[in-house]
Amino acid sequence: MSPPILAILDSDLKAPQPALHKAQQIADARQVPLHVLVNAYSSAMVRAVGVDQERQNAARAQIHKAWQKRIGELTDRDDCELSILWQKDSMAALRDSILVLGPAMVVVHTSEEGVLRRHLFTPRDWQLIRKAPCPVLCVHGRQWASSPKILAALDPGSEEQPNDPLAIRVLDAARQFASNVAGALQACHVMDEVDDSLILLVGEAIPDYSGGMEKVREFYRERFLKFGAAQGLDQDQMTTLSGPVAPTLATYCEEQNMDVLVVGTVHRNLPERLLLGATAESVITRASTDVLVIKPEGFQSPWQA
Repeated sequence: MSPPILAILDSDLKAPQPALHKAQQIADARQVPLHVLVNAYSSAMVRAVGVDQERQNAARAQIHKAWQKRIGELTDRDDCELSILWQKDSMAALRDSILVLGPAMVVVHTSEEGVLRRHLFTPRDWQLIRKAPCPVLCVHGRQWASSPKILAALDPGSEEQPNDPLAIRVLDAARQFASNVAGALQACHVMDEVDDSLILLVGEAIPDYSGGMEKVREFYRERFLKFGAAQGLDQDQMTTLSGPVAPTLATYCEEQNMDVLVVGTVHRNLPERLLLGATAESVITRASTDVLVIKPEGFQSPWQA
């Protein structure tokens, strides 16, 4: 059986559950199973029911029945698998379930920061983004357009490695996603630049500094276009931008009404925590779109260690 698409639901039974709606779209398009996971543990319920095991079992049975009814209202798939967790340690329960299910993708709903429409990530969300062994799609409550705009954020690599494996992996994931949702694929490369005030200072000290910078921009622009063409992109699907990566990319997504941003992460194991890489983490935090996070080839989840 193909690995499922896993939707992690909000624990509020009455919530609209955008993660489920979008997970179903992807599962239907890929013709793979859809699995739904919710942790229904409630400390208030535990206090109300007490320690009696029979009463606890009866309460859980009622909760399971209520969730089955709710899922039936939200999805038209008869084969949707539902797992109800009842664990105080929600993250440990999610981790164990993901390792057992081995999903092709995890879809999770993140809250939004008012009019800015940025994701408000909980500790659970960051754990999933950093440590889940599969791609993680973080979604807002907004519906996708009828033909969603999918943007792959790419860094085509250095002179020593002109075809960066992670860039290819991100582009492949974005292309598959666009195909799944009948969307339009775009690719973007942001050429990071120093602060304008610093450019003015350096420009006074170095003759024709601005001319030299334009040559650098042109070099990276041509390299990106060459990379994209080699990967089957048309020129009108590729955009190059200049500026600080995270805010520039966030602004572009907002202006172009992108529905999903696909980004790659570079992971480094440190003694105390796992980092995504400062740029990727900043991009993810600032994004006003849904974000699909792709791990590098050979990524070893600390959950599997």
